[in-house]
Amino acid sequence: MSPFDQGVVAAETGMSKDDNPYQPGTSAHSDWNAGYESVVEADEATRLDGE
Repeated sequence: MSPFDQGVVAAETGMSKDDNPYQPGTSAHSDWNAGYESVVEADEATRLDGE
């Protein structure tokens, strides 16, 4: 599973963004954060659409 996909799963399962297992400054760390944020942003957009 790619770091991006791991970040997606982390967000979907309620983990904290601070749980990123990769060394800061690496592409894997950035990819994990991008996956995590993609879920957070999608959830926010869905919530706003429902208001």
